[in-house]
Amino acid sequence: MFMGPLTADHAFARMMQSFWDEAGGYGARILIVPTAASDVTSAERYRRWLLEAEVDWVELLPVTLRRTAHDPALVERVENATGILITDGNPLRFVGMLGGTPIAQAIRRANARGRVVAGIGQGGAVLSQHMVVAPEPFVSSAPTPASIRFAPGLGIVNRLTVDSDNEAGTNLRTHLPRLLTAVAYNPFLIGVALDPDTGIVLYANSTLEVFGAGSALIVDGAQIEECDLYATPPDQPFHVTGVEIHTLTHGYTFNLDAHKVQRLLESEIPQAGYERYSSF
Repeated sequence: MFMGPLTADHAFARMMQSFWDEAGGYGARILIVPTAASDVTSAERYRRWLLEAEVDWVELLPVTLRRTAHDPALVERVENATGILITDGNPLRFVGMLGGTPIAQAIRRANARGRVVAGIGQGGAVLSQHMVVAPEPFVSSAPTPASIRFAPGLGIVNRLTVDSDNEAGTNLRTHLPRLLTAVAYNPFLIGVALDPDTGIVLYANSTLEVFGAGSALIVDGAQIEECDLYATPPDQPFHVTGVEIHTLTHGYTFNLDAHKVQRLLESEIPQAGYERYSSF
């Protein structure tokens, strides 16, 4: 589950309801993992909501130093969690602190066992194997080889790369050059950017479903025909043909294997007006 920046209480409640459901409802055991030292306030908001929803337990992962991520007791907390929530903030700090550690490995194992792992805002970027990182400096509104940098993420998902950099703005068009560059570098990837208060859920059958108030931008490079990025100077525009671009709103799905868009007749994601405990 990925969620764009949260600005509305309705979107926040809906995202948390979906996460609560997937994590096991009343029996959920939740671990909140901040990506930045400044995430304490937002993490506390999520913790309070989950406590009011009467989950079994909810804790913050207290990793402030990389060596802490080797603590067997903390690894055990990850192993025991039914839901892991990675908050907004600083994805580069997250992977620098946890990348390759026993805790990161435990999060991957938990997801492989069917535990729900969610990322909010920039925290969503760390779920990808190829994480989009803002360039320094970003000097063009057209796609150029220097439009992005890649960094390794957790590798929960290897097909999606999520551009969740808030500095790119809230208009999805500002993300388009970056995602075009990402799929031009690696057409195996499917680039995603989300409006605020908009999220996606990726199911085990490789189907991505959009929910929330805004749109999801999907950039699919599987059918790229020509691309001269490899021969283009870093600060110059390149050409690419055959890229498919979709903007999808609530209820639409995109299958990563079939590369097809569909609209669901019925969704498993909580709808507007859905009460927190209505499924029980």
